[in-house]
Amino acid sequence: MIKLSTITYLVVLSMLLNVSAAQAEDKDKPGACRADVEKLCKGIQPGGGRIAMCLKQHGAELSPGCREAIAEAKERINEFAEACKPDAEKLCKGVQPGQGRIMRCLAEHKDQLSAGCREKVARAESRHPCMKDVETLCKGVEPGEGRVAQCLKQHEAELSAECKAHHAQERGGKRK
Repeated sequence: MIKLSTITYLVVLSMLLNVSAAQAEDKDKPGACRADVEKLCKGIQPGGGRIAMCLKQHGAELSPGCREAIAEAKERINEFAEACKPDAEKLCKGVQPGQGRIMRCLAEHKDQLSAGCREKVARAESRHPCMKDVETLCKGVEPGEGRVAQCLKQHEAELSAECKAHHAQERGGKRK
């Protein structure tokens, strides 16, 4: 049976918040957690939900905007889990939860998903402008330790305009 363990929950949370060392933010609330990550999680290596875990450990110290962004992400996670749990149990039976593997499995079976789950997967994918590039250019790359970012860098010339713009914006944010 597939369930959202704490680690899976944190990995999904980090994905939904687009958490990275330079830019931990909800797409709808740019910068909501950026300052909190820089202040409270400085030196934490991105990947494997480590930044999300750090934010969770510092919950009482988070800014109101970051807390709100995380609460909204939790709501989306619960909606996603409710809509996709039956599909995941059916289509991703042998898939080890964690590091986005269930999400990747569901995305690979889009044509077999229930309408509600298909909508949630599409929405989750659209939250990050590089998701489609990762699916096509870095399909076999195991997430974590910067491997996906390195893959995207190796395929920089092939990236979509949206993903290129996202990386340019992220690099600009690091220089500030």
